[in-house]
Amino acid sequence: MSIIKTQSPFRFGDHIGTLGTLNWLAWATVVIGALNWGAVGLFDINLVAGIFEAQPLLARAVYALVGAAGMYLLSIPFQGLFKDAG
Repeated sequence: MSIIKTQSPFRFGDHIGTLGTLNWLAWATVVIGALNWGAVGLFDINLVAGIFEAQPLLARAVYALVGAAGMYLLSIPFQGLFKDAG
């Protein structure tokens, strides 16, 4: 049996498959957001709202950060796609 190596679908500069600090933070934020939405969908428990119950502005900031991280991760496969070929 042989092991097949595949390339990461994400290319970060000249390094394939290596994540920088911003990418790790974005992934962690999106995973936390996904777990929160899973808890909402499965158990009707909103963890972010529960943690920041007394400070709804902070809860909104967390939701905004999760959304921004998601948008950033959506852009990763297209980074460098439109560079000039010169």
